[in-house]
Amino acid sequence: MSAVELLSQYRALGGVADNVQLRQGPHGWGLFVVDPDQPVRVFTPTHLLIAPQDLRLTRQGHVQVRPQAGLSPDLVCFHEAYQRELGWGAAGLARSVRQHRQWQALPEALRPFLSLLGGRAASAQAPTPEQAFETHCISRQIAVNGHSRLMPVLELINHAPDGAPYVVDQGISLRGRFTDEVWACYRRQMDGFHFFFNYHFASPCRVVLSCAVTIELPGLGVLRIGRDDGQVEHRQGASWPRVTTHPGEIHLSFVALSNQDAPTQPREVFMRLMAEHGLPTTRGHALFDGLIAHHRQVLQAFIQACEVGARADVGLAHQLQQVARGQLALTA
Repeated sequence: MSAVELLSQYRALGGVADNVQLRQGPHGWGLFVVDPDQPVRVFTPTHLLIAPQDLRLTRQGHVQVRPQAGLSPDLVCFHEAYQRELGWGAAGLARSVRQHRQWQALPEALRPFLSLLGGRAASAQAPTPEQAFETHCISRQIAVNGHSRLMPVLELINHAPDGAPYVVDQGISLRGRFTDEVWACYRRQMDGFHFFFNYHFASPCRVVLSCAVTIELPGLGVLRIGRDDGQVEHRQGASWPRVTTHPGEIHLSFVALSNQDAPTQPREVFMRLMAEHGLPTTRGHALFDGLIAHHRQVLQAFIQACEVGARADVGLAHQLQQVARGQLALTA
């Protein structure tokens, strides 16, 4: 089934793809405007979304819809054809193996930094097809009411920092005006390293999270800061880290150091959290300043460690340097 036929079937099943066409561009498959003078609207309704766990790989490496998903035959046909022609079947495994080799080629000196910044060192063995497919899905899914869903057609829209946002309402939609290719902003509120580890390319970001760190606080115990921004609470219009306590320890799932969309918010949230645990205001400000200084030192050392890979022309090292420099600029 061709891309044109798949887009036609998508529309027949209730999807909306106004003023767009599917074709290959500089970043692989993408959506492109038919008439730049007219608006674009793309909408994948709820019934066309699919949970990653409702898909499986056959022994031949093809994607099938699990019978337990309970989808109608026409939806099963669409999802399997879509994955075969535009999704996993479009060199998904080869792309995963190539990315694994790039991670393996990174200098050994970078591995301790990657763990501090939320990444993982590449395993000695290449990923199995099942592991590679899981990674493929992670970079293409979206959270809908707390559940991960794949969004056919919409997930083919490539990323730009100033791209249009996804809107979740009885499905997923995107609209706007574009001159040529349609662009989406995948995650506006996301740390640059987390973005890179998730989507496998560098992009300017607007949020900086502290590296993982453990700090002794006289009179309060040990403060442990992680980088799990998936563990989050929403309070007073801001994202707060999840707090867990143990005797003599305070664990914060993450700490934001900078947020271009709300410049004063990171310090305010941190100060309130620390005040709730008995840290005086003066010490709280000093601690937050110390976290920024420490994070900048880690980033500067990380950039230097990347030089070995950059000199060896390891593309991943160049991109990681780009991410680190962007994070430095946001904490200046």
